[in-house]
Amino acid sequence: MKKLFLLSLFFISMAWSRESVTLQLSWLNQFQFAGYYVAKEKGYYADSGLDVTILDAQNRQDPFDAVMKGKAQYGVGRSSLIVDYINGAPLVLMAAIFQSSPMMLLTRQDSNISKAQDLKNKRVMLTGDTVEGAEMQAMLRSVGLRTSDLFVQKHSYDPMSLARHETDAMVAYLSNEPYILQKAGIETHAIHPKDYGFDFYSDILFTTQKETLEHPQRAEAFYDASIRGWLWAFDHIEETAELIYHNYNPQHKSLDALIYEGRVLKELAFRSNTAFGSIEPIRLEMIAQGYRLMGVVQSIPSFDPLIYKHSTLNLTEKEKAWLKGHPVVRVGIDQNWPPIESVDEKGRHTGISASYLNLLEKRLGIHFEVDYSRRVWSDSLHAVQNKELDMLSCAAITDKRQENLVFSRSYLKQSIVIVADSGVGYVNDLSDLNGKKVAVVRSYETEEILREHYPKIIPVMADTALEALQSVASGEAYACVEGLGTVSYLIEHYNLKRLKVVGETPYRYELAFAFRNDWGMLATISDKVLASISHSEYQEIHGSWLVMDKNEPINYSLVWGIVGFVAVLFILIAYKNRRLDVLVRQRTDELETFNQRLQEEIEKAVEKNRKQEKLLMQQAKMAEIGSMLESIAHQWRQPLNILGLSMTRLNLSCAISGGGEASKVIEIAEAQIEYMSQTIDDFRNFFKHDRDQISVNINTLINDVEALLGPLLIRKKITIERDIDPDTEVLVYPNELKQVLINLINNAREAIEQHRGDKRVIYIGCQNDEKYCTISVEDTGGGIPSKIIDKIFDPYFTTKFESQGTGIGLYMAKTIIEKHFLGKLSVYNTSRGACFEIRLNRSLKEGSSTL
Repeated sequence: MKKLFLLSLFFISMAWSRESVTLQLSWLNQFQFAGYYVAKEKGYYADSGLDVTILDAQNRQDPFDAVMKGKAQYGVGRSSLIVDYINGAPLVLMAAIFQSSPMMLLTRQDSNISKAQDLKNKRVMLTGDTVEGAEMQAMLRSVGLRTSDLFVQKHSYDPMSLARHETDAMVAYLSNEPYILQKAGIETHAIHPKDYGFDFYSDILFTTQKETLEHPQRAEAFYDASIRGWLWAFDHIEETAELIYHNYNPQHKSLDALIYEGRVLKELAFRSNTAFGSIEPIRLEMIAQGYRLMGVVQSIPSFDPLIYKHSTLNLTEKEKAWLKGHPVVRVGIDQNWPPIESVDEKGRHTGISASYLNLLEKRLGIHFEVDYSRRVWSDSLHAVQNKELDMLSCAAITDKRQENLVFSRSYLKQSIVIVADSGVGYVNDLSDLNGKKVAVVRSYETEEILREHYPKIIPVMADTALEALQSVASGEAYACVEGLGTVSYLIEHYNLKRLKVVGETPYRYELAFAFRNDWGMLATISDKVLASISHSEYQEIHGSWLVMDKNEPINYSLVWGIVGFVAVLFILIAYKNRRLDVLVRQRTDELETFNQRLQEEIEKAVEKNRKQEKLLMQQAKMAEIGSMLESIAHQWRQPLNILGLSMTRLNLSCAISGGGEASKVIEIAEAQIEYMSQTIDDFRNFFKHDRDQISVNINTLINDVEALLGPLLIRKKITIERDIDPDTEVLVYPNELKQVLINLINNAREAIEQHRGDKRVIYIGCQNDEKYCTISVEDTGGGIPSKIIDKIFDPYFTTKFESQGTGIGLYMAKTIIEKHFLGKLSVYNTSRGACFEIRLNRSLKEGSSTL
């Protein structure tokens, strides 16, 4: 009894010893605030000595007012906190949970409102004032609109208002309303300020300067536990959604809706090469410039006092004791994976992971003993799984590995790409490599991906990434699948100039520390170290290893995207420095002028790109004109002769009999003229631009194509045989599909002519299932040589003399089918010749593009 009393007294004293703090949220409980619920329910706050009360918006209390008046110690707010700080509020911003705001304007897909400028004179439901909705206001002004140009409505907070046509657009969260409307059968379109250059932080955890000065340990403990909660929530979205569904669900959201919300928000929370929750002074300054140009603030002070500086790890007593009991940690590494990690010429562990390991060593006061005896990565992996080593300095997080390893949070993400010989064309998808040999490193995540998802690909095992690339260079493998940063580094440093990135995959490495499964404590401690890394430390680690040679142009879309962003960033900064004083006096007029000029430049650039695309398309169509004119000339020759003879006969008849046979002759002449007129219409329709997708009978469309090319084929003694269900219909842009078919049939004709075989037939077939309509065009031309079959869809590749071919016909055919029709165009050899297959979706998706 006495022991029970003492135990109860212990727990009561523990509860009393915790500090009580309150967190005020900006909206009702939902996945938007998941990290705080996890920190509370998983005991992260309690372990840090905190008793946290979480208040949602049901109390109708504004987070800024609650924190400023002392009703809450911490709050969650928007980027408008920057304005409050400039106006004198003693704020401290601790973490920006979402690096990009989920707030946007939502429209119906069928409303034809797809751009901000389309909102003029439309009904729009807005929330808050100019400050709260600054990114919306800035986006509208960037296209020359003000709220006075809209029919502004009071927000109903009911997404079905859009479904019922009660409004044309409404402010919404990317993670909420689109899902609700999609479930109701309403397809939507998002107009996002980020696409117009206004990329604001959102859901910023903040407090007061007084809190950080008078209660530094409490502030650090709250920050640390909250970040841990968020990282766990995003690593376990389904489990977190279950927690919210049962305990934090005043809106009665479905479990699926909460999971959807978590997945969307995760994409907004993490940004490549940026620490989770990071707040960068330069981005704060750019956001503040937007407020200044709108006239909300007059000046921009230093943001250094505004950003929270966390320096302590706030380790628990249990964690400190664990570190004391494990002063040395044995580490396995990958000795051949630069720039992530490798062994240099002096035999030392080097690379990004080594830099992180050094940081952990300094922060934790323990020693990491690197094991160099295992030369191959797979040996190090197995050693940790068997507890012969304690951890791996860098490993990709996979479901299979999580069965017997414990991971820290990810500290590096790397896109996985496809590398092949420079002569190989673009690879759309890994499935395009079916039947081909593809090099991967043994025991890497890429091996798991191929074996699990692409069993038709033939894997070629390598011990290192360099060995995998060299097998492609030597021809032993057709392609290699590996991380972008690694292949870029190796191609440059080992002069593998014949290799290039030919495609992207939907996969990426999520790299982290990996520990033996009974060392979860060190994983938790490592998370605290990674969360404490400052932006400058992060840039120092990654920047020193991921810098590329500026004199060597890298043809990767990711790199160009980064270059473009940096260029725009420097232009904006330079513009700000030159025009700062002028903008203070004339901010409104200058904003309109600047935005108008920017819009004109954008429109010029877009128009230029559009013209280039149209030019390519026109060139592709012009490539068919020669054969079509020849066909038309053949079609017209006989009718013109008949018409000429008929007119002669009419003249003679009129002269002899006074017009007795005139009507009969005129009838013949009119029939021939009608025939010629129809031919002209067919020819003109081929070059007429399709505005809308329509349901087309495939057999009828083939009839139209054969009407244009038939006489030429007959003259060449080539016949067409069909195997097409006469009732088959599909939703397409008919003239573009005709262009593709004409190109394929003309290529088949030329192949048959060059082959000079006895059988001169083009087989056109059509097969259907519930999802696809597949049209095939097969010739008897002997097939395409294996050495060029992978290149025939490349732009400007041709086997004809320059005067006979442009080399863009098949390229544009593939572009039309795969870009405009969201289908697939492929080719393979048969026993008779080459067979081109057009796979079309049974119903072309709305919004698919056309030139």
